[in-house]
Amino acid sequence: MLLACNIGNTNIAFGLFDENRKVFHSKIATVSEKTADEYAILLSGLLDMYHVRPDAIDGAVIASVVRPMNAVLTEAVHKLTGIEALQVGPGVKTGLNIKTEIPSQLGADIVANCVAAGVIAEYPQVVLSMGTATTITGMNARGELAGVMICPGLDASLQMLAAKTAELPKVALDKPKALLGRNTVDAMVSGVVHGHAAMIEGLLGRIKKDWDVDQITVVAGGAYAEQVLPLIDQTCHVLYEPDLTLLGLKRIYQLSRRRKNNLARESDVEAKQL
Repeated sequence: MLLACNIGNTNIAFGLFDENRKVFHSKIATVSEKTADEYAILLSGLLDMYHVRPDAIDGAVIASVVRPMNAVLTEAVHKLTGIEALQVGPGVKTGLNIKTEIPSQLGADIVANCVAAGVIAEYPQVVLSMGTATTITGMNARGELAGVMICPGLDASLQMLAAKTAELPKVALDKPKALLGRNTVDAMVSGVVHGHAAMIEGLLGRIKKDWDVDQITVVAGGAYAEQVLPLIDQTCHVLYEPDLTLLGLKRIYQLSRRRKNNLARESDVEAKQL
């Protein structure tokens, strides 16, 4: 079984795969103060909840946008399973042709999302992920990662309203009751959610204009996708995949393992020839 871990700013998502079957997808809070032992205990509890023994796991892959957490979770996984997890980063085979100015700055989650999206749909495509931040990544007709937009996420926008204004309260992100709110809470929620949908619509329209295409395929994922996607004008072909990042990590692990096996076979051939 393969354990895939995506360390985000707010949550750590865990996915366990048995070949192509998803065993579970679960989340725990990202807390940088926790130790490797604490995360090992939490992960052990997750496995126990789904009736999975740690020794049933024979591979692990980690993506992270919180650099200090990389070593902590890698150690936690090793303590629990004895496995050295593959960390997605520079030098790891992903199959992507990245055309950004500094590829090493590209978030591991964005890379994983694009890898998964390339399996789901043909190019050109836009990969949309709505989490703590909303990222919009363009994959052009040649299958190249052409560039990225990073926008404030829904919850971050809502909390910023409360933090930066004296009269607005802290509220929970929920489904808007109406387009025009009739109280402060409803007005804030509607403004953030409908505003986010309108922002995405506008940006997708600009990408279509920039690429000079009439139609574009959007592959979407992220914690808030289900709330926003129904509010977006369906002028684009949208494919929603709730496990987008984890599926990308699984694919990256498979590519890396295949490469490792090929190198091992080549080394054996060379040794025999000598």
